[in-house]
Parts: sequence; structure tokens; C-alpha cells
Amino acid sequence: MFSLHHVTLRPLELDDIDLLYSWDLDIELNILKGWTPRRSLRAFRQIYEQRITQPSDTNIRFGIQYEGHLVGFVDLGLIDHEQQRAAIGIAIGDKQVWGRGIGTTALCLLLDYAFTVQRLERVYAEIYGFNARSMRLMQRAGFQQEGMLRQHELHNGARQDLYIFGLLKPEFYQHHQSLFGLPHQEQAIQ
Repeated sequence: MFSLHHVTLRPLELDDIDLLYSWDLDIELNILKGWTPRRSLRAFRQIYEQRITQPSDTNIRFGIQYEGHLVGFVDLGLIDHEQQRAAIGIAIGDKQVWGRGIGTTALCLLLDYAFTVQRLERVYAEIYGFNARSMRLMQRAGFQQEGMLRQHELHNGARQDLYIFGLLKPEFYQHHQSLFGLPHQEQAIQ
């Protein structure tokens, strides 16, 4: 577990599954994130029980806890240690805490983890063109828009542009320190 400004990243627990499922059912979140069609609670529970009890080395998901309550999660996925890169993702499922900077703080904690503990050199995110909130979040964390894949995916019956955002380790620590004053990249999170 690691924390900053009342935001903690922690491993997900079996007790979190029902709350995670309620977010999976949220239509607005499904649209913004491009999630797959909703599954039954039973199927969802099976997926998460396996994810929690048998964690992957290449896809890591942390719960975002704010003031003691689970409010979302962050992902470090498609981890490639040979190429020293990974994809990132974030979802704040509790809409009551949207706009409070929790996503920015959680993302920066995840990035610090990616660059120090996982020893990555690059992270990237793929974001639908209609998800302006996520694009702003990436920019606040220091990401650069690297490109756009025009009409790349079919989403809710319409072709959607997919924007690619990338961040290199030195860029993050230059930007990150100026915003949060966290430990330098040579210091791993405990």
C-alpha cells in the first residue's frame, strides 16, 4: 500500500467484488471506458476471484481508496519488462468523488510505482476521443498526446477515434516533482 493526500493504492480484496460489480453495471462508466457488455455477477465474481487470488505479473490492478473507502481502481497492464513499457488505465467508480483530484493523485502513485518498483521507462494510455475527462487527466500527469488512430474502434454502434498518450520516466519525474514533491525516481516505494 502507498498513499498521498488521503489517496491510497492497495491490493483489491474479495470483499471488494460486489462494489466493483456495481461499477461494472454503470452505463456511463461502461461508455466512457469502453468496457465489454455487462456480465452476470457469477461470471464477474469468477474473474475477480482469480485475479485477486492468482495475480498476474503482466497485469496489475490496485484499488483506489479515498478516506478509507474504495472509490476506483488503476491498472498497469501489458507489462513488458524486456521493452520496459506498460499500458495504464484508471476508473473512478464512485461518481460522488469525481472532480476532487483523486484520479490525478492515484495515477501519479501508479506511475511512481511503474517507474520505480517495476523499473519501466515508458507508459502509455489509449483513450476514446469522447472521453475528455481522461484526456485532461493524462495531460495533468505529464503525458503527451502521441497520436490518434482515426475511427479505430466500433463503440456503441459508431466508429471512434482512439488517442494515444505516452509518458517517459524522465518526463514524469520532472513534472511529478513539481506537482507533488514525491521521492526521486531512484527511491522505490516501500
